[in-house]
Amino acid sequence: MTMRGGWVRIKAAMLAGAAVFATALAGCDPPRPLAWAYPRADKPGPLPEAPPGLQHVPGSAITLTKAQVDDDLNPPDWFPQAHPAPPAIVAHGRHGGPTPCAECHLMNGEGFLGAPSLAGLPAAYIIQQVREFRSGRRVSSEPGRPATGEMIKVARTVSDPELASAAAYFAALRPASWVRMVETDTAPATRPDFYGWLDLVPGAPPEPIRGRIIEAPEDTARMILEDPHSGIVDYVPKGAVARGEALVRTGGAGGQPCAGCHGADLKGAGEAPALAGRAPTYLARMLWDIRTGARKGPTVAPMTTPASGLSEGDITNVVAYLGSLKP
Repeated sequence: MTMRGGWVRIKAAMLAGAAVFATALAGCDPPRPLAWAYPRADKPGPLPEAPPGLQHVPGSAITLTKAQVDDDLNPPDWFPQAHPAPPAIVAHGRHGGPTPCAECHLMNGEGFLGAPSLAGLPAAYIIQQVREFRSGRRVSSEPGRPATGEMIKVARTVSDPELASAAAYFAALRPASWVRMVETDTAPATRPDFYGWLDLVPGAPPEPIRGRIIEAPEDTARMILEDPHSGIVDYVPKGAVARGEALVRTGGAGGQPCAGCHGADLKGAGEAPALAGRAPTYLARMLWDIRTGARKGPTVAPMTTPASGLSEGDITNVVAYLGSLKP
């Protein structure tokens, strides 16, 4: 769920969270129809770490040691001038307490592989979603998904005042262009990671896209350091963006256009979250989780009919279009 040494450091917590989460998942459909959105290896493998020595990211005047980069209680803040002062729950952790938000969602709120963007979401929406994790109404249609297990653990350990301060912080941030879309017949070779994303396979030839969306870091080395200026690239089937635009505008079989709730520009309306520019694999998981009943409750009730009317191919196209938009 986190990007760098945090991958190594909180894996035990994620595994513990996955065990908690698995007990709440009975009755949810497996995600076989959208396997590309739920990549998962059978067991943990080697995880990338920052190299020894002093660490830098392009454009930042800050230098950190490897130990500082690997400190899971104090995620790196490479560009502190670019955002308001974060509350303690975002920037710092405590032993036995919740993982600091920025460890997975970054200081600018944009998140990364396996962790969605929070920047600019309504504070009330963020609070409600954490409460949904806490109540058991928000799980995943993939049994034992570590990232979801980690969020359930965080939701059960964060205090309401901490949650309110984190939500206000992320709501005040301006979303950035974080996703680069590439329509193609082939994509870089990848393998599923145990923690729920894809790892690039160095030196391997490209693979046919085969109706999938392949999400990968723009720069793995910068990703490991949690560089907030290095985003993700999504390889999608040719024509997916145009097909998705038509579905978003008409609502597809469900007949409910996305703009009706999420705003004419799809950047959110009221407490309905923004869709424009969000990571396609995350959106695909959310649509499938709603369709299978893994996500339920009043906050997603209006999405039940639209999600149920989308086929696997429809979801692929819809999220490709949404990811192609400027946030």
